[in-house]
Amino acid sequence: MIKLQTFLQKIGEGSRREIGNLIVSGKIKVNGEIIREPWFKVVEEDIIEIHGKKIHVKDKISEAENYVYYLIHKPIGYLSALKDDRGRKTITDLIQGKIKEKVFHVGRLDYNTSGLMLLTNDGDLANLLLHPKKRIYKTYKALLNKHIKENNLKKLEEGIIIEGGYKTQPAKIEKAQKKGKYSEVTLSIHEGKKRQVRLMFKVLGFNVLKLKRIKFGPWSIKEVVNPGDIKKLNPEDIKKLKEYLKK
Repeated sequence: MIKLQTFLQKIGEGSRREIGNLIVSGKIKVNGEIIREPWFKVVEEDIIEIHGKKIHVKDKISEAENYVYYLIHKPIGYLSALKDDRGRKTITDLIQGKIKEKVFHVGRLDYNTSGLMLLTNDGDLANLLLHPKKRIYKTYKALLNKHIKENNLKKLEEGIIIEGGYKTQPAKIEKAQKKGKYSEVTLSIHEGKKRQVRLMFKVLGFNVLKLKRIKFGPWSIKEVVNPGDIKKLNPEDIKKLKEYLKK
């Protein structure tokens, strides 16, 4: 027996949150009956209906028990999504023919942001990486439309109020330098609010011309240098990750 939410997440039908929302909204059936409890247990004989298709648990149970992990360099112009109703390119287009397992993305990068992402079918590990208490840092390199001053950097380090009245946690300024008439700022944050880095600079009066995630937890963009590059993590990589998460 396995929890419905956990099973669907592990076989790549969506993130834990996405699956949970579908269940409580009555969008998923088991053996023809709507199930609204994410903790509902399914067995091999059950048939699940999701996204207009039927999934026989017995055909997918082995897949649910085998975890895979991939680093990917998301290019600009791709959505951090598995599908898009408007026909835009998604991560699915990027990995088609390259990753055979059903995976989901851990966190997001917006359409015009490039950089490092993790794809997996391990929902428990994904939750650990995204849990606020773990404070997993993501590092970004931002090209700004004008020179930035020390007092602006100080505000980022103290936390600033962005749209919606949310005050960000302090950012770590790794590097700031002039690039002709522009500025390039490398900063690390452990939060994941939608478009957070762009909104932080917007409050200070800057436009982000380019944004790239160069680190995510223990991983670096150096492992997937070129846009579109994919790297499958080996058991030793995963061991190091789990040690990192214990810190």
